[in-house]
Amino acid sequence: MRLEEAVSLQVCCVPANVVSRFGILAVLCAGLAVFAPATPRAALDFASPGETPSNLEILVVEAPGCIYCHLFRRDVWPIYETSQQAKTVPMRFADLNSETIAQLDLLGPIDSVPTVLVLINGKEVGRIPGYVGPENFFHSIDRLLASTP
Repeated sequence: MRLEEAVSLQVCCVPANVVSRFGILAVLCAGLAVFAPATPRAALDFASPGETPSNLEILVVEAPGCIYCHLFRRDVWPIYETSQQAKTVPMRFADLNSETIAQLDLLGPIDSVPTVLVLINGKEVGRIPGYVGPENFFHSIDRLLASTP
């Protein structure tokens, strides 16, 4: 029995002529995705919440139709909302063109969305520009929150 035939028998009886080297790789990757942990590793990277002032917040600036803003809401926000950090440092969202953004004391213009702002009393003390994925987001936000006055 050839390798292609053996793999096709194990992959829901896919005909041997359909299975190629790429097909074998795709099947192996799909199998790894099925057995990957449901919770991203980044969820475990939170620093233990310290004494955070109640006037500290995270504001995510987004724009309508922004695919990366959608990815942030899908991949990052649900994990953050269930964290201990979310209990002391709330996260909210604002449209790039809203009056809320105009009223903030920002360190500079917002050039990309989503941009995550760390604010104390409406004054920016740090930011994460663009979508960086869950793991990098949690590392970056932990560092930004640790460096707040």
